[in-house]
Amino acid sequence: MVLPIATLGALTIVVATRIAHRKGPRPLLVVGSAGLLVGGLALALAVHSATPIVVLVLISAVLGVPNGFNSLGNQLSVYRAAPAEATGSASGLFRTSQYVGANFAAVAIALVFAGPASDPGLHRMGALVAIIGAILLIDAVLMRRRP
Repeated sequence: MVLPIATLGALTIVVATRIAHRKGPRPLLVVGSAGLLVGGLALALAVHSATPIVVLVLISAVLGVPNGFNSLGNQLSVYRAAPAEATGSASGLFRTSQYVGANFAAVAIALVFAGPASDPGLHRMGALVAIIGAILLIDAVLMRRRP
């Protein structure tokens, strides 16, 4: 079920790179955050234990789009915001924040499922992903343009 996430993440990085060269990180963050919002809503509202595997794979693929777009968009934002002499430190802090975020994600999964995997747990996880996606989308849309 996670193979479509990884596959789409790898494929979308090619498209994201082309967009980034022309438009910068902002459109990448908008598309990636919208993907999180849509995928989260799909998990929260359209998935249950009898959902066909094809639908689950498609939703998983939608959730793969943010992997490529948000990864590159966030990296570009960090490198553009950091002064040249602080790029190494900024990169290290960025990577550290990814590890901290992964730990928070593990805690969030444990909390929203509160036991074995279940439909209500998956719906709560989808709602959490959708809320995070909405917050990130608002932030990306309102993001200040930097020279």
